[in-house]
Amino acid sequence: MKNKIYYSQDGGSFAPPPPPPPPPPVGGGYSNQGKASSSAIWALVLGIASWVLCGIFAAIPAWIIGKKELNAIAQGRSSDAGKTMAQIGMWLGIIQIILGILAIIVIIIMIVAGVTLGEFGR
Repeated sequence: MKNKIYYSQDGGSFAPPPPPPPPPPVGGGYSNQGKASSSAIWALVLGIASWVLCGIFAAIPAWIIGKKELNAIAQGRSSDAGKTMAQIGMWLGIIQIILGILAIIVIIIMIVAGVTLGEFGR
């Protein structure tokens, strides 16, 4: 843009107005906070995998990795960008572990009831 000089009616000159400020960045206007760490991503992936196909075998690592990553974020050793992913992965793992333990308890009760009722049915 060329610098133009505008003249007022009384013969003086003045500079053009300053350009408007740039628009806020796309994505909520966050400043550059860095990228999510690989631990946060792994916590989320393992949390989802625990629900899809791996069950408790992926839920335990999701809980551990998610908790370690949240501690690292709180201490400032890791970027804040992965906080939500680490939290979601950790909670998916925790809920899957709770449901897995409840399922094991129900199966044990069913086995005990089946053996007990089977003995009395004869």
